[in-house]
Amino acid sequence: SSSSSSSSSSSDVTSNKATDDAITADGTVDETKSSTLSAQCVQPRPIFPWRSSPDPLPRLTHPSKPSVDMHATDDVEIEKNNLMLDEFYLSDYFTKGGPLGPGWISPMEPWFRGALYANSMHLLGVSWPSIIMPWTRKDWEHDMSWNFCHAFSNGVQGMIEDTYILSRSGAYRVETDTAEQGGDGESFDVNLDVTLDPLTGNNGDTAINDSGETNSKTREEISNEDEKYSMLQSHLRQLYQSARNHSHPSKVNILLRTIPQSAQIESMFPIFGLSRSLVEDHPNLRHTYRNLRQGLERKNKEAATAGKARLNPFEVGKFIMESLNEVLSRSASLSGDGNASITVVAQVSINCKEIFCVRDVESGEIIQGYEDGQPRDVTHLVRFEMVLKEKLVGAEDEEAEDGEWEMQIGRWQISDWDDILDGNIFFT
Repeated sequence: SSSSSSSSSSSDVTSNKATDDAITADGTVDETKSSTLSAQCVQPRPIFPWRSSPDPLPRLTHPSKPSVDMHATDDVEIEKNNLMLDEFYLSDYFTKGGPLGPGWISPMEPWFRGALYANSMHLLGVSWPSIIMPWTRKDWEHDMSWNFCHAFSNGVQGMIEDTYILSRSGAYRVETDTAEQGGDGESFDVNLDVTLDPLTGNNGDTAINDSGETNSKTREEISNEDEKYSMLQSHLRQLYQSARNHSHPSKVNILLRTIPQSAQIESMFPIFGLSRSLVEDHPNLRHTYRNLRQGLERKNKEAATAGKARLNPFEVGKFIMESLNEVLSRSASLSGDGNASITVVAQVSINCKEIFCVRDVESGEIIQGYEDGQPRDVTHLVRFEMVLKEKLVGAEDEEAEDGEWEMQIGRWQISDWDDILDGNIFFT
């Protein structure tokens, strides 16, 4: 039908990065290669988009700065120094935003990331004294880390049930083994052992699950119905639905067992005045922070033209605060309910004990992962988002005191993990 065709096309566009790259068990990505005729060879889609690696994402690791001779005069030495510095600054840490991730032009200075982190905590309801005191801040981080671990487990398990157990595509018949114990008796929060057997001649929208029952809802209907309360953002859900619908042509077995052991919050930052839904309704809002940066550059140029020095820190801070107030006011006017949106993004490294393997049942070939079935220590970088709503309390309100902002706390949602959607960003 036209609706299913549109949904499939949308899913393909959304997930082109993660599904066009062959993501292997050690986290490496096969590069596309060009033939002598300049025709690109498109690598196969991963059967199950997943990174199972003990190493953190490269962008989280600050590379060692090369030792260069700043007083070199020899052309060869100068060229060598330049090459080493180019390699240093072209590393993922600098080109992919470091701990802040995609959407940031640089990893920024540690003090700036710390300021973003502290402001995010305060927006989430933590008092400034609790943020400043190391022991109270550590207690909050400990509790949040475990909450993020549980959210990750629930999100992956929910995706598995929706996509692989209660399949809505009808493209495969599924055989599952969802026992709570691994092969060595260890308990796992996420436990998938599923065999996908392609069915021929079934192009309809009716789903067939493992018990032979059908489900006539389309993915679009389910997405619209569940988006508000879904643990996974729709683009991430569509990625796995697309991967499943365009899976291996032969019978494959997917084995994923994982349990979070600990977590560390890598970064948190607020995006004032923007949310996914607001940007979807008003796409021009993607340029909000680009325009703010250009406005600041223009102010500096005006000061230089007038023969003055560049803006001092106080003037820069004043400009940014005034601009953010304008952004929040516009957000409130566009929202329709008078509430301005603020999205808090948290990126969390979750350390897990994990077994992962994708195997061709007929040939026994290991397509992804490891064949020994042994648990490994792996790290997943999970990106969470929460939308906060704040409403300016006017002077006419009896409870108002000097026009304060009232905050409404939202729910955490997973928008990406291991950058398989390049952060799934919406604000640039």
